[in-house]
Amino acid sequence: MDLNSTMEGPSPGEQEHACRETGILANEDWRVDKKSSKKDSMDSGVAGLRDQHLNSNNKSCSGCTDTDSSEIEVSSGKTTYLKGKFLGKGGFAHVHELVDLSTRIVYAGKIIPKNRITKPHHIQKIAREISIHRNLVHKNVVRLHHFFEDNANAYIVLENCSRKSLFHVLKHRYSVTEPEARYYLRQLVEGVKYIHSQKVIHRDLKPGNMLLSEDMVVKLGDFGLATLVDGNKKVSICGTPNYIAPEVLNKLSYSYEADVWAIGCILYAMLVGQPPFETASLKETYSRIVNNKYTIPLTVSENGRKLIRQLLQPLPENRILVEKINGHDFFKNVYTPDTLSPLCCYTAPAFNTVLLNRHMADGPTPVDMTSSGSAKVGCNTASTTKHVTQKNALLAKITFKQKISSVLCPDKIGRKKENNALALYHIVVGCLRSMPLPSENSTPVNPNPVTCFPIFVSKWIDYSNKYGFGFQLSDKSVGVLFNDNTRISFNPDRSQVEFHDVNGKVTAHPNHSVPEPLHQRLAVLEYFLHYMQENLTDGGYVSLRSNEKHRSPILQMKRWVRTNTAIIMELSNGTLQINFFKDHTKIIISAGKHGYLVTYINGERQSCSYWLHQIAQVGCEKNISNRLKFAAAVLREFAELDGEML
Repeated sequence: MDLNSTMEGPSPGEQEHACRETGILANEDWRVDKKSSKKDSMDSGVAGLRDQHLNSNNKSCSGCTDTDSSEIEVSSGKTTYLKGKFLGKGGFAHVHELVDLSTRIVYAGKIIPKNRITKPHHIQKIAREISIHRNLVHKNVVRLHHFFEDNANAYIVLENCSRKSLFHVLKHRYSVTEPEARYYLRQLVEGVKYIHSQKVIHRDLKPGNMLLSEDMVVKLGDFGLATLVDGNKKVSICGTPNYIAPEVLNKLSYSYEADVWAIGCILYAMLVGQPPFETASLKETYSRIVNNKYTIPLTVSENGRKLIRQLLQPLPENRILVEKINGHDFFKNVYTPDTLSPLCCYTAPAFNTVLLNRHMADGPTPVDMTSSGSAKVGCNTASTTKHVTQKNALLAKITFKQKISSVLCPDKIGRKKENNALALYHIVVGCLRSMPLPSENSTPVNPNPVTCFPIFVSKWIDYSNKYGFGFQLSDKSVGVLFNDNTRISFNPDRSQVEFHDVNGKVTAHPNHSVPEPLHQRLAVLEYFLHYMQENLTDGGYVSLRSNEKHRSPILQMKRWVRTNTAIIMELSNGTLQINFFKDHTKIIISAGKHGYLVTYINGERQSCSYWLHQIAQVGCEKNISNRLKFAAAVLREFAELDGEML
């Protein structure tokens, strides 16, 4: 049984939000003012092999995202929506993007087939959700914009939260750092305080219902199990097993304190990587909840442990009040970010040590502050504050107030020191600022191309929902960055296998004598290799492959991020590659023998390389300069994730 799925028991006493028998709300069509709407267009999705097993004989699968190709128009009579990408499903509904054709605003639409809601209590449940949710207006609550129905479906039009949910963050990250946990918790509490002030108990608080806007704002969603407090405490059993309060399981009367319990479970899950009472058995999970049986790892700070205990008090009256949570010592004299980068959905930020040290008087230990205690999909992050401090000390020695030629053509030692996102960010920005502005009657031209081509990613496959990220480089080496942040790779002729453990220790083995503990990872590597050979086309012509000779250790994937615009990959030698989905172009920035190299691959897979310092001097065509600007924005995000001062 899925312990993270929502359940609801019979609730005959909670049918006060009755509906007319002729429809969900008697074909009522209503909406809210769109002034508060914000267009959300970015989303990071999981693409890949559709969860295909290694021993599968199916060869037809390919990298893809979850979309619904049958785009149709649905109309409320006043507004027409275009049904777009499939976002998910749950309960009775499928959720799709709905685009208002008059405003082009993107919403999330819960589409509920009427043939699935024929029973009266199903209709009453949906009516209750709408009647409660429609009146909730708060920055930390998903806005319900519109409800209507036609002959086939009922439609609930909601604010689109394009960064998915905290559940997806934890799926990729396993756990988050304490500064991030405070960021999410603070907003969760504000949302819960608001709905409680409106006499609403959510009854299904969990990471999957903490949705994230494009700007990483937490918004409470899914009010399908919510109820209004009418003076009588509730007794029905409902919620998600891992987050249900003991008084609910014991069929005792309960109220707002049940939501406070769920907040404690969420905080624990953020810091530890799983809910506090989770087991493989539903019966055992319920037993642990009722008996308050859980342990908190010492990796959680003292104040974090104190707050969890106060939230998970077995008696509701002993739990901390929701109004007092954000004033707890867990938030005092420690760093809490005001914003988070969307990249934090996939990678752990290494917060700047100046900010951390400013708040360390009563905060957690350095290890607590920077380590999430688990694997990070698509990243290679610092594990301790000491490591970040060393990086910042190194950066302090680098001066960027040099002439553009010396910055863009560093010596070997300088290039080695500047092999990080912050240095490359300054270099690219310096180039963009130095480029001559074209006159009104002139067309920008590129510098003379050079015959140098870097090692780049020629094929890739995102299977992070099961194993990790696979890739082939232009020198024919192949690698996998696993979800646990280990790496395995073949050299170009497949004679040698290299393995990088979570601490960066490298071991090399002949292909014919790989140790038994690595056999499963080797099988994944071989599977990815076979799949890419059989199904994927090279990302650039073979004749334009790298002039670089194979080196040891083999180049690895340092980190990667996928958005709906592009896939961004950073190699272990500092090479940054961005593949744009819409036009299939690529931009690669790498360090060469005589400076930094920019390689542009067009939609026909034709490549040209230019020295960055020459682009700074003579300019370049718009298709390259625009992509360099995009790369600069990416490097800035990476630098912030690395805890660097900008």
